[in-house]
Amino acid sequence: MNSGIDPWTKILLLKAAEDEATIQIGELPDGPFGFHAEQAVEKLMKALLSQLSIGLDYTHNVENLARQLSDAGENVPAKHATLTAMNRFAVAYRYDAIPDPEIKDRSTVIDTVRQIREHIVARISTLSGVPLPPPLQ
Repeated sequence: MNSGIDPWTKILLLKAAEDEATIQIGELPDGPFGFHAEQAVEKLMKALLSQLSIGLDYTHNVENLARQLSDAGENVPAKHATLTAMNRFAVAYRYDAIPDPEIKDRSTVIDTVRQIREHIVARISTLSGVPLPPPLQ
């Protein structure tokens, strides 16, 4: 399928990189930290779906996106519990009260986002035939 990088894929990768950079800010409160971590993972998953020419659902549910990728024969290197936890910070954080938004281990979340990025960037690179340095520049 070496046909280059889909333009929407490239935009999603760039936007995911912005969200990933945001979670590196040390003073960021838990709510925005969780929101941007979820957004980075969501955009990375959507980038791979886009590169696979699979229609994107306008969802903020990373579990559903992971299932969609799995149905396409792709995997995401993240534990189901981690994806479930990230869902709490999607739209709900922005519009609803979250009873316990505290994130106890930011380094695990940051590492999970990095692992997912590295995996997805490598898959997109393989699918497109275009080498992509992580993070995409």
